[in-house]
Amino acid sequence: MHANEVQHYASPILVKNRQFFATLTSERLIVEGGPSPREFKVSSILSAEPCRLESGEPGLKLVVSTPEGQKEMIWAFPVGNVFKAGEQQAWLDQITEAGGEKPFAEGGAGESAQPKTAAPPRSPAPELKIKPVVPAPDIPVNTVRPEFVSGESVVIETAGVRVKRTFYTIYLTNIRLILQNTAGKIGREFAIAELMDAAAFETEEGEPAIALSVGSQTGAKQMVLSFPTDSARTAWMRELKERLPSHQVLISAAPEPAVVTCTGIFSPEAGERVVLSTGGVRIKRNFVTLHLTNTRLVIEGKTSIMGEFALNTLCRAIRLAGEVGEPGIALQIAGREGEKEMHLLFSGMPDREQWIQKLSELLPEEEPMYAPESRQYTVTTVAPPSRRNSQDMYCPACGARNHVDDEVCALCGTLLHRNAAPSESSDISPRRERRANTDRPAKRERREKPPYNGGLIGFLTRPSDAYSFYLHERPQDALWMFLLSGALWAVVSVLMIAYAAPAVLRISPENFPIFSALQTDLMLLVLFILVLYLIWLAAVMIRAVVTGITARVCEPDVRFSEITAIVMRSTLSYAVIGWIPILGMFAAGIWSAAVTWKGLVAGQDMRTGQAAVSAFLGLIIVYVLLFAAGSM
Repeated sequence: MHANEVQHYASPILVKNRQFFATLTSERLIVEGGPSPREFKVSSILSAEPCRLESGEPGLKLVVSTPEGQKEMIWAFPVGNVFKAGEQQAWLDQITEAGGEKPFAEGGAGESAQPKTAAPPRSPAPELKIKPVVPAPDIPVNTVRPEFVSGESVVIETAGVRVKRTFYTIYLTNIRLILQNTAGKIGREFAIAELMDAAAFETEEGEPAIALSVGSQTGAKQMVLSFPTDSARTAWMRELKERLPSHQVLISAAPEPAVVTCTGIFSPEAGERVVLSTGGVRIKRNFVTLHLTNTRLVIEGKTSIMGEFALNTLCRAIRLAGEVGEPGIALQIAGREGEKEMHLLFSGMPDREQWIQKLSELLPEEEPMYAPESRQYTVTTVAPPSRRNSQDMYCPACGARNHVDDEVCALCGTLLHRNAAPSESSDISPRRERRANTDRPAKRERREKPPYNGGLIGFLTRPSDAYSFYLHERPQDALWMFLLSGALWAVVSVLMIAYAAPAVLRISPENFPIFSALQTDLMLLVLFILVLYLIWLAAVMIRAVVTGITARVCEPDVRFSEITAIVMRSTLSYAVIGWIPILGMFAAGIWSAAVTWKGLVAGQDMRTGQAAVSAFLGLIIVYVLLFAAGSM
């Protein structure tokens, strides 16, 4: 970012089932994830409105001005269901603030924008702690108090407080902040520990207000409370200041120790300095201890070191929330096969924020790439391959990332540049040097695949690219292609059996009544097509169930619905070659299982062996059932 540019918000988003990373600053909206990041000026954002997606989930509708005209984007949010509405509201608030809404100043800076006659400070009326304050008779007030838990006492309450366009009666107790709507229902509530900071100011309409910062799993968010009177605002500021921490609760204010001691299996090497060490971190189903040093990231299990990664292989750390709301980090790691993502779930938000801070200090900063507005830009043409730093090069032997000016690999010692002088790499073994020299021409001669453009035939020819492109599909997304493929296979197969097979095999229909009946009776031909179609649908669904159960046993984090969509997409092979008599059905089944295998690896992050077992076991069980039914 520029020197005077301020980042407002950043989080992952989904556009047409493809994941990107959006960053909103005081000047630009940056969408990363394609071949090059897209940028829009904040002034070019014409509107941002909440919307509902076809699945019923909350989304965001953006209208952006481009040289070609107005463009419309629909965003979804790849977070847990309980956080989707929060992400929607956070983006709406931040876009509104960046687009020109009056910023919230701390320490009463907002009050100085409109000069007011100085008045001596007044002590708040004691009735504020007992009776609600109603500004005007036209604002509805609810008289039913919420149910309080045992030991909970009300510190202060005020009616007629406006949050956006809704009026609430707000209660501050010794354990939480409650917002009760006019219908008597609790709209929102926050624990005292989640309240971070409060600043008094006046809105553009002259209303006394408080900007209240609240901590959440995706970072700090701000809520504006507009009070009916100045005395109510003053009383609330006094009570809040007594209970808010002097520093943010998300980041520990205690000074960091000079040396971090590690107790366990892990021990740092000579000259290695441990920066941070945290236990109780969950990775999938395992609880581990993380150690961050000045050279590597070490994952320590209960009995052994489960893994370690050099710092130069760590690409990016992004905040995320677990399935039940645990604060976590999505850590992207570069390897030979591209970038992989590892989810770290922490026991508390302070630990997560401390790791985010340390990783941001140690990870290399990515050079900003500014792409000018293009008339050819449309949201549907953005492809998701990862972007790599042009200043880095990868070792041909081990795949480690090194600087382009380095002569040898820092991890394995392999010669990086083919034309390097022999004297500069005299410590490299001849075997490694020969391997580097023999591998590099092959890598240079290898042709790069053109970018995948989303075609349906790619599910058969380039399944890994296709399933990465159509990521996290549901069964309804693949339903029409699945039904059409089966119908085409059934129709062509019956026509081949009724007309092509007798002609090729030189069989007289008069000697075989089945052929003559199919050729003369149209209703029998249609009935045969329907029966064959229903058998095919049942077989594919059985295979999807078996594949999903096997994949769930091998990898509990996979999603059964997405596996069903992968199997349904793979049945396109039946429409291509499945109608060939005898051999076609078996070849299409094997091809379909291979496509499912690639789809499980690309779409569900399964290991290659586990994905192969899951894909082919379902096919084998289906054929066993078909042969058993045919022999009965």
